[in-house]
Amino acid sequence: MKLPLVTAFIALEATIAHGAAAEDKPFVDRPLALAILHVSADAGIGFGQYEGIDAAGHSTGNRVGWGTNLEGAIGLPFVGEFGARFGYRFNDTGSFAQADHFARLFDPIVNEPGTDAFTNPELYLRGTLFDLTIVQVGLETRAIIPSAQGSYFALTPGVPVRIHVPKVARIDTGLYLPISFDPDTTYSIQVPAQLFFQVSDAFFGPLTGLRYTHHGGDPQPEIVAGLGGGYTLSQVLDLKVQVYTSQINDVNWSKHIGGGLGAGLRLP
Repeated sequence: MKLPLVTAFIALEATIAHGAAAEDKPFVDRPLALAILHVSADAGIGFGQYEGIDAAGHSTGNRVGWGTNLEGAIGLPFVGEFGARFGYRFNDTGSFAQADHFARLFDPIVNEPGTDAFTNPELYLRGTLFDLTIVQVGLETRAIIPSAQGSYFALTPGVPVRIHVPKVARIDTGLYLPISFDPDTTYSIQVPAQLFFQVSDAFFGPLTGLRYTHHGGDPQPEIVAGLGGGYTLSQVLDLKVQVYTSQINDVNWSKHIGGGLGAGLRLP
């Protein structure tokens, strides 16, 4: 009686392993939203810059600050991917530089006005509107919970778009409208554009996009330019790095350079 049981157990293990392997996809082929009961967790550390100003209003040069970002998500039935993120900024330089933004690997959409050490928590819900294998279009909503001093509730509705060249490349883009419900109801229009190429387990490519901010004091629109990449270990752990300037169209674009590195885990 033991032999049939052992045989059945081996067959079951092989079936599970085959099913798991069928879910394994290279970075460029991953879907827009997590599948049901699939989970992800990401952690990153980044640096940003800001220009110091003394009491007389004179520039004291650029300062570099550091911050972190932590996030997790799960695929839920009917509603799609639900996730949460928050960050921590090291001392005042990290807060003024908004360094946690650069710790958010390959996610430049921000609506975070607070300058506390701990960032405002952000919750998001993302679902796939339609999936044509090559092109995926989704709907997304992000909500900022105003726990930081001097911040306000904010929403970011968006339409993420992902285009695949199977096993070769992918393009991440879309349209986002961050709205902060402060006294002036500040809003911006953000259009990210990222291209990643796949070479074995490595992926890399240019990062760009634009952001127009209502009542913004910086060049309008602000144009992002940079590079990102990474390497996938054991088909579940991504090591990622990025560096970019948030205002390549500013004459002082080098003063807006920041970067980050981190890791992302996806299960199963």
